[in-house]
Amino acid sequence: MHPFSILTLAIFVAGYITARWDLVTRLYELAIFAVDHGVLTRTLKGFVILSLVFFLFILPLERLAAWESSAVSYIGMKGANLGGADDP
Repeated sequence: MHPFSILTLAIFVAGYITARWDLVTRLYELAIFAVDHGVLTRTLKGFVILSLVFFLFILPLERLAAWESSAVSYIGMKGANLGGADDP
């Protein structure tokens, strides 16, 4: 390799290592900040609350809608008369 290419490569590698180290230290500082300010516990509380809402409200409504949908399609396949002008 040409000496200029080796110097360029060495500068690039040094800059890359420095940038990676800077990111690692910032991530470490961010983790300490999150623990100090209770971010993890608030996140866990939010996850638990949203999970409870999903399991107590959304999931039963979805099951009810699926059951109603299957009941309507069953009635439609049977050809049931649901009332109208041609009732005896």
